[in-house]
Amino acid sequence: MYYNKIVLVGRLTRDPELRTTPDGLSVVRFALAVDRLGRPGAERVTDFFDIVAFGQLGENVANYTEKGRLVLVEGRLQSRTYTDREGNQRKAFEIVANEVRFLERRREATEEAPVDEPPAPRVVSATSAPSSRPSAPPPAEPDYDDIELDNFDGDDDSDPFR
Repeated sequence: MYYNKIVLVGRLTRDPELRTTPDGLSVVRFALAVDRLGRPGAERVTDFFDIVAFGQLGENVANYTEKGRLVLVEGRLQSRTYTDREGNQRKAFEIVANEVRFLERRREATEEAPVDEPPAPRVVSATSAPSSRPSAPPPAEPDYDDIELDNFDGDDDSDPFR
């Protein structure tokens, strides 16, 4: 059995570059800066990863992210060889994304949005059905903080399964 899965959380180092193949498939490329834990007191070390996303996933990344945005990328590590302009064989490693989560909201030019509001992650997956319009944000997760747990003491006579 073989397993190849990468999960990264980092910031885009540049705006995504959206292109289309001759077959009409959308391809977006961007780079992600990911801080690495180092020794206490040492300088922060940052790794840079090249990311590629295809189809609707790539289009959504290009339309809804920009340089500096915090994202989570889940995908696989892939290597490829190519010949550079001088004719030398080169090898490149990149992450092929199959899911991208937007961990920050887009910056708005309005004064109404509070700055300290927590981000709502958006999930964009390569397995999502393609659509001709931007996808709506996912529904809000239920708030479980309002449930009163002290009522679950097992003495409730209304339980039909007892």
